[in-house]
Amino acid sequence: MTPILNLYESPILREATGPVIRPGGFDLTDRGLGLCKLKQGARVLDVGCGTGAGVARLWRRHGLRATGLDLSAALLKEGSQTHGGLPLIRGRAEQIPAADNRFGAVLCECVLSLCPHPQRVLGEMRRVLQPGGRLVLTDVYARIAGDSEWQGRVSVRCCLQGAVDRPTVEKRMTAAGFMLELWEDHTALLKQLAARLIWTYGSLDAFWSAAGGACAGGGKDKDGAAVAGHPGYYMVVARKPT
Repeated sequence: MTPILNLYESPILREATGPVIRPGGFDLTDRGLGLCKLKQGARVLDVGCGTGAGVARLWRRHGLRATGLDLSAALLKEGSQTHGGLPLIRGRAEQIPAADNRFGAVLCECVLSLCPHPQRVLGEMRRVLQPGGRLVLTDVYARIAGDSEWQGRVSVRCCLQGAVDRPTVEKRMTAAGFMLELWEDHTALLKQLAARLIWTYGSLDAFWSAAGGACAGGGKDKDGAAVAGHPGYYMVVARKPT
């Protein structure tokens, strides 16, 4: 059986996105952090930190004591070589290796939809947050309730495969004990990312081929899988009750 490729580990994607492999890049991260109103030196956990580019920014630009967590040994190795000395930890989001009530904020950007047990991940993020701490969550979602036409059609592991609609996202978060403070739609950023991929590779079909992926149903679906289910992109800010 051919192994499923992890799109987020592929250098092909970063040729178009740079070191931040998600819609919105640092700008959306900065907006989410601004809504958290953290004090200098506050502890922050970046779940799914990749190479640690975001962790480095949290330290250097925002003065925050940031820690990165990721499952990918390849990305963490690259991060340790690029950003020496940063606290980058390998581990699963379903079992965060940190004490209860440790962080003032948790960032989880374009990661939750990759996790096989998203409810467990949300519970873990709530556990490590301090009372009153904020979760900043960004991810792909299905703008039409219940629509997930793209799932199972792309043979690389990416956020599209785990996307769900807004009611499901909100239900999961409230079930995990979070109080939702903000929902923002940032679908325009997803479209901008698609445009960069097309600019870089000529078409989405060419991008999927370069990334080593394929879609069930032939070439037409390689482009179609990215838009058939009307995917959007959102940011949520939620609070752990005091």
